[in-house]
Amino acid sequence: MDLYQLFYLSRSVAAPDDLDRLLASARRHNQRRGVTGVMLFSGGHFAQLLEGPAQALRETMVFIDADTRHTAVTRLVEGPIARRRFDNWSMAFFEAPGADDLIHHLLAGAPVSLERAQRIMERMLAHCPPTEH
Repeated sequence: MDLYQLFYLSRSVAAPDDLDRLLASARRHNQRRGVTGVMLFSGGHFAQLLEGPAQALRETMVFIDADTRHTAVTRLVEGPIARRRFDNWSMAFFEAPGADDLIHHLLAGAPVSLERAQRIMERMLAHCPPTEH
């Protein structure tokens, strides 16, 4: 199977009570498409890592790009991976209030190199326990 990852950032315009509906919808759609991953919410921004077949990620991103609960969707890392990092989670969720300023800066600034984007992704996900293999 072709296995890919996609890491993106976005600005949240969701109301606090929208989060539960957003997560329920993401989990339902991801499970159906064979997509796994984790969403970090910083209060004003989202950071999300998705894993799965390339076609499933493309379909998922069409839905995400059209979702009015966030804007400025910016893809930082896209590409093939050897194995899933979060293979038991259709969509894990963590709050990361300390990441708000960093994400805001990244969305407002110049494009980020792939190497820097991968370092940022690793730092943001460092506190998310991976699935054990």
